[in-house]
Amino acid sequence: MLDELRGLAIIAMVAYHVFYSAAFLFFMDWGISAYKATTPFEPLIAITFISISGVCCSLSRNNLKRGVRLLLVACAVTLVTVFFTPGNEIYFGVLHFLSLAMIIYALLEKAISRIPPLVGAVICLILYLLLWGVPRGYLGFEPFKICSLPSALYSSDLFAFLGFPSATFFSADYFPLIPHLFLFLCGCFLGRLGVKKGFPNFLRPLRIRPLAFLGRHSLLIYVVHQPVIVAVLYIVSLIM
Repeated sequence: MLDELRGLAIIAMVAYHVFYSAAFLFFMDWGISAYKATTPFEPLIAITFISISGVCCSLSRNNLKRGVRLLLVACAVTLVTVFFTPGNEIYFGVLHFLSLAMIIYALLEKAISRIPPLVGAVICLILYLLLWGVPRGYLGFEPFKICSLPSALYSSDLFAFLGFPSATFFSADYFPLIPHLFLFLCGCFLGRLGVKKGFPNFLRPLRIRPLAFLGRHSLLIYVVHQPVIVAVLYIVSLIM
């Protein structure tokens, strides 16, 4: 079931990026309408994808190697967007985030293994909610803002990857470590809990092969989907 859920999440994410590209790269009316209609669901897509990635990471080996390889791919994505889609560059997107999250998990795995999985999952979920507004300048989450954070934290783009972007920072795809690392780690703890106690029945394999295939190759799909989307929309714009 995890592969199927990740397959659904990657389909939703690709569709969202189709609408985004149609709206902001090619200024298509239908893209603008679709983007506005689906924007409220974007956080749910990201939450599903990141948490499931955390669960799968806890079930995988060689996360350090996988993380380093993915980081190289993410850097290549940045270079491609800088040269081929100026104005819509990706400086710290979901691939950058996932690569660092895998590396951090691999480095902290021994320490994490000493924490009871359920306790760790609850703590990480609380921290995710508490720190959700950090990239926006406050602690808490809408509509429960706890307090504003010092503006000095947001004076430089050097710390944008942590979750402290300046007012002029822009990345077409932006997933800083704070708060998303805690959502990822929550998934890791849930994965460890599933191994220890057994996964619930609804997570048993459904064997929906197309979705499972997409889920197993979700990172590859994420890497290649944006150039494909841009190429297809370019052809469509020429025809229209």
